[in-house]
Amino acid sequence: MAIGDGRSGGFDSGRLASVRWDDFSAPATTARRGVTSKPDFDYTELGLLFPQNDATEIIYIVAQMQHKKQLGSDIHLHCHYIQAGADQPTFKAAYRYYNNGAAVPGSWTIVSTADAEGSKGVFDYPGSRSIMQIATFPPIEAPTGETVSANIDIKFYREDNDVTGDVLVKYIDYHFQIDSDGSPQEFSK
Repeated sequence: MAIGDGRSGGFDSGRLASVRWDDFSAPATTARRGVTSKPDFDYTELGLLFPQNDATEIIYIVAQMQHKKQLGSDIHLHCHYIQAGADQPTFKAAYRYYNNGAAVPGSWTIVSTADAEGSKGVFDYPGSRSIMQIATFPPIEAPTGETVSANIDIKFYREDNDVTGDVLVKYIDYHFQIDSDGSPQEFSK
């Protein structure tokens, strides 16, 4: 029997037997907005080119948490980029994370891949070729009293002199823990 087919013993009123991980992905190629059409698009490598030390070239993501997310748990934001040399760039994200029916925060919280619990690169660089690398941010806490379908707004950019020139970003995503296959009610869990 498949998990979640209604016949296995793994579900209880829509709950999973244990907490698992899932992710939400926002391809960088669909997240660019604004009149400047920046960051530039690389039509050969199919990604966005984030220039050295330019916090004005931003991509924007507006997302809603999935019903299966474990309420009150952190999300783990990261980006997938092409590392072409030993040096690694620093990415930043400004975010607002809030519940439906709650006030939209008036300020943004900024996190960086250079912050504690962040990482500019998960994988060791082999020194001889370009690799798909993952840069991580510190965990982002859920809003107080998180409810189903909480919202997150993200502004993603690069602001560093760690790597000379452009860095190609493929996509940005966040991992989150799930504890159900959805919610038994439309607006509550």
